Amino acid sequence: MLLRQDRAIIAILIVTDIAFYASRNNTVSAADISTRTNLPKRSIEPLLQLLSKASILESTRGPHGGYHLAKPKRLITIASIIQAISVQEKEKYTEILSPLYLQVVKPFWEKTDQKILKDAAKITLQDLIKTAEEKGMKRPRPTPIYFTI
Repeated sequence: MLLRQDRAIIAILIVTDIAFYASRNNTVSAADISTRTNLPKRSIEPLLQLLSKASILESTRGPHGGYHLAKPKRLITIASIIQAISVQEKEKYTEILSPLYLQVVKPFWEKTDQKILKDAAKITLQDLIKTAEEKGMKRPRPTPIYFTI
């Protein structure tokens, strides 16, 4: 999972970016995420789809479309983000039949993955946003709501 690839780190970055920059009424576009993270849009779109499928994100179509969190930040753990994108990664390593891999490397990796997930389950997206704010990062001000009668 996490150690096999950097997709987990990128997925955590994407969800944290959305949590940090989206407001209650606004979404964050893939293009905006791409610009802020300096990652190609085509590389983050499959992750956005996996995260949406896992009900971590919700997407909105249209000219003002984009992504926002599907649930509150305090309910999204880092482990849930890792697990959402790791489904496809597990399939990549099923064809390795080496006895050394099957009996030594694979069990080691699975044990290490479980330790990481156990620790990641204790950290929420809200914790990461709090860290960003403690580091002096400024969240954008929400667009004021204007009423006309």
